[in-house]
Amino acid sequence: MKTIFAILISTALIAAASGCYYDKAALLYPDSVTCDTTNAATFSKEILPLMNTHCNGSGCHNTASASAGVILDTYAGVKTQAQNGRLMGSTGANGSMPKGATKLSSCTLSTLQRWIDSGTPNN
Repeated sequence: MKTIFAILISTALIAAASGCYYDKAALLYPDSVTCDTTNAATFSKEILPLMNTHCNGSGCHNTASASAGVILDTYAGVKTQAQNGRLMGSTGANGSMPKGATKLSSCTLSTLQRWIDSGTPNN
């Protein structure tokens, strides 16, 4: 009887110990990842790749298809949408873009806004 009790206790302790694990905060809370909010965003290194990933890659807003007349695969096209307010208006908290996809993270939106606030440079 003591052997069965010892086996049950041992099994319970092993099961309890194996339930413990450590997750990576960056995977659980993507917006908690360190976001650079101090340096000016660059068009070539941050903005264009962001547009290619979220706006042009699906064929929506590139030069070839230009859905709704919006072109976001060139500096001139992105600058136009940034300066008329549509870029942040359509991607921000109340925006509908990217259509059918996950909304842009707060860090990504911050990057866009920093680029716009710095005068939309072609850098």
